[in-house]
Amino acid sequence: MPRWVTPITAILALPPTVLAYAALLGLGLHRHGAPWAVALVATLLVYGPAMIATWAAPKHRVPLFLGVLGAWSLGLLLSMPVYFPGERQHAVATGLALVARGEGGEGFARGVAASLPEEPAVSEPEVPLAAVLVEAEVPPPAPLTDREIALPYDGEGRRLAVPVAIENGGRTIESWMLLDTGATYTTLPLRTLAALGIVPGPDDPQITLHTANGEREARVVLVDKVWLGDLAIEGVAIATCDECASGDTIGLLGLNVTGGYNLLIDADRREAVFSSRTATDRRVDVSPFVDLSATFTRFPGGRVEVAVRLRNDGPRTVTSAEAGIHCGAESWLVAVGPVAPGGVGTARQRLPEHPACDGYRIALEHASW
Repeated sequence: MPRWVTPITAILALPPTVLAYAALLGLGLHRHGAPWAVALVATLLVYGPAMIATWAAPKHRVPLFLGVLGAWSLGLLLSMPVYFPGERQHAVATGLALVARGEGGEGFARGVAASLPEEPAVSEPEVPLAAVLVEAEVPPPAPLTDREIALPYDGEGRRLAVPVAIENGGRTIESWMLLDTGATYTTLPLRTLAALGIVPGPDDPQITLHTANGEREARVVLVDKVWLGDLAIEGVAIATCDECASGDTIGLLGLNVTGGYNLLIDADRREAVFSSRTATDRRVDVSPFVDLSATFTRFPGGRVEVAVRLRNDGPRTVTSAEAGIHCGAESWLVAVGPVAPGGVGTARQRLPEHPACDGYRIALEHASW
């Protein structure tokens, strides 16, 4: 065999071997494999077939080893889009960055990965990217249907009161409440809550209320239902506020109730018309009773994963929740749930590629009971 065969074979085998080995390292790390296990399996998968072929050959073992190694490695790279769609470029970047440590190593790894040809669309990814946070379009007002109620109101200007029924544990109280579109939470005094069988305690969530008389601390509790005529909202958060009651009203009817309806004030008939909305975000009611946190993992090569954790301290099941992940001008949504009372829900997702930021912010964007 000519002497030039061995060096030429080595030169041709080197690029696919390095790329295949780096891709296998990256795939293993992205799946949170133990580093020693990832390195061992990658070594066996890349070099094993060539070593077996060389052991069985009677002569010319070096060029045979290099030829089988290069062809096998190229086959691994070409088959990855079938089993790991959309992951080859990220895996190569992570694997190369792990090997090429030091100044400029990560940039080199990204550059090599970006130079790879586009993957053929031969299969679908198993786990989608986190959804980009897009504000929902506000639907037009719903036509008048049987899901509409017209309640008489009392008062003038910004002090309008409407009749409300509050139900909890089989008890119901009917009274008038001030229709306050500037109040986030519906409020009740302690005496009314006691009549409903609720006694707020130190274990209940605490918030700061902004009232006409200044800021004050308040406990938040849940009532079973708030009725507007024959329309009801379940699992309503109520803030304690004795000062928010007056001689004619028992408290403020906040946006966590009225936001579930399209509201029309008919001044001619002195009626407040409430029309049920198609979908209502219950984030305001849910947020005091949950604890939301997140951890971020940045792999060599630039891949970033977020693990979201939501603990439900409330008495009702959180049927769905969406955490907003914010990084500078970029935002994404990660869905969590359902989460039973006292339970913890988790979700892990990969974030799309994005510019570096000083830190990630997480917030409860949407939730429902």
